Amino acid sequence: MAFERFTRDARAAVVAAREEARRNGQHTVESEHLLLALAARPEFGLDRDRLADALAHEEEQSLATVGVAASELEPGTGGRARREPRFATSAKLALRRAVAAAAKRGDRRLTAGHVLLGVVAAEHGRVPRALRIAEIDVDELRARI
Repeated sequence: MAFERFTRDARAAVVAAREEARRNGQHTVESEHLLLALAARPEFGLDRDRLADALAHEEEQSLATVGVAASELEPGTGGRARREPRFATSAKLALRRAVAAAAKRGDRRLTAGHVLLGVVAAEHGRVPRALRIAEIDVDELRARI
């Protein structure tokens, strides 16, 4: 990924997503980390805490689907990850969709808005399920960006 095309705000969003993962003791940055990092920015009008709760609820539902109660899981190590979190497939795909969104709009530089468009463009996975749980109107969000 050519980060030189990213504006300062887009780079800050990526760094914040990496910090989200690190703070949770995770070794990978997922698309939900990008979503939480972007939700912390006031210009998008998203409620970060509401989305964090929706992601937690989504995880409980997903685990229940396969017969596992979240309360039965051993708590993670918490704290900070020992190494720099790597970008997982979901985050890489979100960033690729961000590049495509910028290209479609004729923009040469990628902004945090493009990154958010890339994140919410996912049709499957934790992010779209959490957005539904949080009752976020994705079409309305796209129109605001």
